[in-house]
Amino acid sequence: MSGISENYSVSMWIWNGMPNDGRDFCGWFYSRDHNHGVSAYGEHLGIGGKSGNTGKLVFQASRGPVAGKTELPRWTWQHVVLVREVDMVRVYLNGVLEIEGKAPPVSIPAIFFGGRSDNENNWEGRLDEVAVFDRALSAEEIAKLGVK
Repeated sequence: MSGISENYSVSMWIWNGMPNDGRDFCGWFYSRDHNHGVSAYGEHLGIGGKSGNTGKLVFQASRGPVAGKTELPRWTWQHVVLVREVDMVRVYLNGVLEIEGKAPPVSIPAIFFGGRSDNENNWEGRLDEVAVFDRALSAEEIAKLGVK
C-alpha cells in the first residue's frame, strides 16, 4: 500500500475461529512485509498458539515477538488497533493498551490482512471494519472506534 508514512494506525475487529492451542501459532491477521516471505524489516500481528503466548496478542518485528497480557477467548469479537509512531509501536485490545515497545520503522508498502506475508499460520476466523489511518491515533480516538 503506497502512501503510508512512518506514522499510521491499523484498526480492525477480529473473531478467532481456531482453538488457541490448535496449532503452534494460532494465526496471523495483519502483516506488513515482502510478498511470499518474512524479512527483518516487516511487522506482523496475530494470536499465539501452543508453542507460547497461547491465546494472547503477539507483535513480531525484527527484535522478536512481544506478547500481550490478556488471553482472547475463541468465537468472540475483539477490537484491535496497532499504532505506529516511527519506531514506537502500541497495540490496543478493546481500547486498553496491551503491547508497547520499540521496533525499527517499516518502509515496505505491502500490507496483508487475514494472514502473514509468507502464508504461514494464516487467520482462521473473521475480520471486520478494517481501517488504515495515515497517522497515529490517540487513545481517545481508539476508544471511540471500539464502540460497537
